[in-house]
Amino acid sequence: MRKIGPAERIRGLRGVDPARSYRQRHGRRARALAALLDVDDDEVVVRPWELRLPRTVILAAARTRGLEPTGGPGELVHRGPWLEPMRFTRQVATRPAEPR
Repeated sequence: MRKIGPAERIRGLRGVDPARSYRQRHGRRARALAALLDVDDDEVVVRPWELRLPRTVILAAARTRGLEPTGGPGELVHRGPWLEPMRFTRQVATRPAEPR
């Protein structure tokens, strides 16, 4: 009796690379998140349950784009993991004072 691999157990996956499917699925989610965060609005609302991404991933992606959680990071902790949408505001970059 031969050993059956995990890809062969799922019907219709014979000849398909499961790792490639995994990368494509999560790549689509990451691209959808990037499209939401790259808008020119000052306030962005992200619903984690629609993207199926963890809140920590969304928070990290938002911070790399200059967005901070409305009410501070502690505000995200009080809410449940999927119950409330995440709200971000764009931080205005302050210029250093010009020397006189």
